[in-house]
Amino acid sequence: MFSPAERSFLAAARVARLATADGGGRPHAVPICFAFDGERIVSPVDEKPKDAAPDALRRVRDVRENPRVALVVDRYAEDWAELGWVQVRGTAVVVGADESGHDAAVAALREKYDQYADHALESRPLLRIDPGHVVSWGRL
Repeated sequence: MFSPAERSFLAAARVARLATADGGGRPHAVPICFAFDGERIVSPVDEKPKDAAPDALRRVRDVRENPRVALVVDRYAEDWAELGWVQVRGTAVVVGADESGHDAAVAALREKYDQYADHALESRPLLRIDPGHVVSWGRL
């Protein structure tokens, strides 16, 4: 599903924008940290200051109501010949700390982000995105 250039672009990127919608179709977009294993994308519900418990966060509630999501990873540059982006449309699920795949996702996130060394990701849910369609543009 992913071209080699798209895989490299996603693996190297540090931030993405996740778009969700609730059951009534109301959209929500938020920047996220993520890891890409070549097939799926995972994003933690980490310990950065938040106004709500993990299960009450808008993106978590949205995914439970409506699993269809879009993820955009982009690169901006003043030299527009350097612009590029990858959009992944698919479905997301909330993966609990005791569910299959959670430990591998935590390991991938810690490998990518040193900041997660002292976060208790093992006890927190995460989002997993299963791609359905990938579109890219520009210089990847």
